[in-house]
Amino acid sequence: MTRVAAVLVGLLWSSAALAQEIEEHGHGVPWHKLIFSAVNLAIFLYILRRGAWPALRNWAAERRGKVADALAKADRARREAEALRAEWQQRLDHLGAELETMLAQARQDIALERDQILAAARRAAESIRRDAERTAASELRAAREQLRAEVAAQALAIAERLAPQRLTADDQQRFISEFVEQVEQR
Repeated sequence: MTRVAAVLVGLLWSSAALAQEIEEHGHGVPWHKLIFSAVNLAIFLYILRRGAWPALRNWAAERRGKVADALAKADRARREAEALRAEWQQRLDHLGAELETMLAQARQDIALERDQILAAARRAAESIRRDAERTAASELRAAREQLRAEVAAQALAIAERLAPQRLTADDQQRFISEFVEQVEQR
């Protein structure tokens, strides 16, 4: 309350000085207005100090606390965002290397699979070639046997035609005895 009293005294003193100046110029001082205004100011300051001032001080303290909390949260969020940005930047920096590694691995896998496919194709081609050779050999044997059979059949036909003309009874006897010997040997 000492501050309020000091302020009131200061106001009254300055009001009195103002009143004296006004009186020297020939106008009368409205003392009752001056006193009313001083009392009104004193009541206002008393109400301000007792009622409104603590409420304003509490509001300002609460507001300051809220602003400080908001700033602290914003600072934490900024630090977290910077850490997250740094992490993602690191991931992006390593992404190129990871992609190169994956690409190299894919190329190796493709080369390995290509080699396996080519080896399988070579084995299949070799198997087909062997089968073709066997088939050709088999067909060649069959053709030879058929040719031999035809040659034998023609030779037999020729022999049947020429044999009666050129063979004698002794030749026939000799053929029969050779045939019987061969049958007995088997």
